[in-house]
Amino acid sequence: MAIFNPSIYKDISGSVGNVTSYKIGKTQIARAKTRFMKDAKTPKQLQQRARLRLITRLRRNFIAILKTGYCTSSGKTCTNCFTRDNIGKVNAEDWDHPTLDLLTLSLSDGNLRLPLMEAEVNAEKRLVAFRWKKQPLMPFMAKSDQLVGAVYERKEERSRLVKLGSRGESGEKTWTPPADWDMSQLVVYGFAVSENGQDASGTLGLIETEKTDTSVFDTENI
Repeated sequence: MAIFNPSIYKDISGSVGNVTSYKIGKTQIARAKTRFMKDAKTPKQLQQRARLRLITRLRRNFIAILKTGYCTSSGKTCTNCFTRDNIGKVNAEDWDHPTLDLLTLSLSDGNLRLPLMEAEVNAEKRLVAFRWKKQPLMPFMAKSDQLVGAVYERKEERSRLVKLGSRGESGEKTWTPPADWDMSQLVVYGFAVSENGQDASGTLGLIETEKTDTSVFDTENI
């Protein structure tokens, strides 16, 4: 970088070749453009990139759910929250094939307490059954809080939000997945959202069907 004041360059701004000139106050400054940026690929960097690659792929499958779970219509905010909450859960020791236990995913966050929920998958009848219990009134827990289910299909990489009941009373609801969903590839979650949609609880991983080594999400086919 150079600071100079010859009359020929007075008030010049912009780039010429490899030099960018601009003015700060009464001072004229010239700076050389960066011609080369070293892309160091240390093991830690490669692991972090692998984590981010997997989280980015997963995030695209939950956009509608994340807007409810993180109480915002901003896609950018959802992206930041999902990445913040989940990137540390990725095992990237093998950075070519990072893995993540899908039941640990966070799809929501806030001050509310977790609901009392469970889920059951009936593959033969193609039903997902949600059940929840009434909870006592406590701080960060209102009877008007709305309970929400989320179902993810691993093979098709699609998800659905299922509106359930309120925290103030026990209940049960069944939901039928789309006809092209594989019932052996489901992961089911649950969380609570305040009645005004401005706050939420963390996420419960409720059930994963046919949980085997293949149920751990990886990026082998990216």
